[in-house]
Amino acid sequence: MSETALRVSNISMHIAGLKAVDEVSFDVPAGKIVSLIGPNGAGKTTTFNVISGYMRPTAGEVLLFGKSITGLAPEQVARHGLIRSFQRTSVFPNCTVKENLLTALHLQGTSGVLQALLRPSGFRAEERRLGGQAEALMEFLGLDHRADEQASNLSYGEQRILGVGLALAAKPRVLLLDEPAAGLNPSETEDFKRMVTRICGSGVTVLLVEHDMHMVMSISDHIVVLNYGRLIATGSPADIQSNPEVIRAYLGSGIKNAQA
Repeated sequence: MSETALRVSNISMHIAGLKAVDEVSFDVPAGKIVSLIGPNGAGKTTTFNVISGYMRPTAGEVLLFGKSITGLAPEQVARHGLIRSFQRTSVFPNCTVKENLLTALHLQGTSGVLQALLRPSGFRAEERRLGGQAEALMEFLGLDHRADEQASNLSYGEQRILGVGLALAAKPRVLLLDEPAAGLNPSETEDFKRMVTRICGSGVTVLLVEHDMHMVMSISDHIVVLNYGRLIATGSPADIQSNPEVIRAYLGSGIKNAQA
């Protein structure tokens, strides 16, 4: 049996009397890609907000590798190894690709302002180490040929990949991706799918919210379906594609296009 990386246990989130999430439970196995899907208003983003610390749940618990992270602030959740990317592309547009990644990687550094001014040998060694990590990350992302290009000059798809790279610089154990394929053309979506598969192959567990059903069905090991804040189904892509309640609530007549 796979280790459970993330466990959502009976989570409820009530907002102004509305049950945005109502007693939702599911597990995310370590080293797997799990997709959270459902129609608009199903509670997916609220569930992400609870998991990543942006909302404190009304009830329930979130466990990361067996340890409760319920109610922790986002930065505390991140320090425990769960990192989230957002729908909006978040890069430093006036910095190069390499500078973007170095900025994120410096959060892992130990040097302060004084060391940066005096540049002792320890600071220079750390800069070389972080520079090597940035090079390796660019190669992993397929952006090494764009190292010295300003982020604002990248295609939208490349900017989305760079945004995920900033999240990876924090060295997550679990990565949450919020609609990563939004706005991507078919070619960019294929590139993104390959990157998500590589991320999972590197040992990072992935939980994503996504509306592109072809992407979901083609890369997911497991799928969780919400509707009106409640869990209505979990299972493999094949299970979800044949589930009558999921078809009625979400997939509808587009089921053939969803099939991998």
